[in-house]
Amino acid sequence: MTRYFTRRRFLRNAAAGALAASIGAPRALRAAEDRWGDLTGRFLYDGKPPERKKLTVDKDLECCGKFDIRDESLSVAADGGLANVYIYLRSVKVPIHPELEKTAAKQVLLDNLDCIFQPHCLTIWYSRQELHIVNSDPVAQNVAFSPLGDAPANIVLAVGADATHKFARKQNAPVHIACNYHPWESGWILPRDNPYMAVSKKDGAFAIAKLPVGEWEFQAWHERTENLARSEWPKGRFKIAVKPGKNDLGTIALPPKMFEKGGT
Repeated sequence: MTRYFTRRRFLRNAAAGALAASIGAPRALRAAEDRWGDLTGRFLYDGKPPERKKLTVDKDLECCGKFDIRDESLSVAADGGLANVYIYLRSVKVPIHPELEKTAAKQVLLDNLDCIFQPHCLTIWYSRQELHIVNSDPVAQNVAFSPLGDAPANIVLAVGADATHKFARKQNAPVHIACNYHPWESGWILPRDNPYMAVSKKDGAFAIAKLPVGEWEFQAWHERTENLARSEWPKGRFKIAVKPGKNDLGTIALPPKMFEKGGT
């Protein structure tokens, strides 16, 4: 009888322990997720979408002359969505979500395709990622850039060739990418020491996932204006208290004058 009651007490205690663990696990998970938040928003060109200027293509015409190559320095969708706006964390020494540490791709791809750089704007977590450059065109290509305080690159790519490049330090602003063979080719890359950065998509939307909770400073940048300065964003910088879950900046309307020479 004593052995029976001892066994029953053991099973009851084990069940209670399992129940407590099952309750505690979601609580622990929720507590962990309460430390992180996402930042979203959408950039809007607040005016009539401008027509993208057709660029002069005067090299390798048997290949590049086939394409309708347009200026990519200001890309606005029919509904005003503004593409290729950089937004990135300026604050230093921030915690990084473990999932981002584990899942970061080892390479960031820059393709020479249809005689332009694709994508036009890209980001790279330089301490974790390397730049992978490929030439998908049937003509030789060149990729050249000069990061501030870092080694410059002048890479020649034969047809079908590829190359890799490692940045050695972060940049406070995107670095221009050029092609010495095809002067119309232009792109930008932003090397940073954390993954908290984004480039707005064709519809103007952006998202930076799994930011640490707290007040942080961000930078907004566009190639036509560089620092995307607004009255409430001196030098394109702003602070926001990131809360757990979704943090939405909403629609950020920008006047056309801002993207003209000398505009503010």
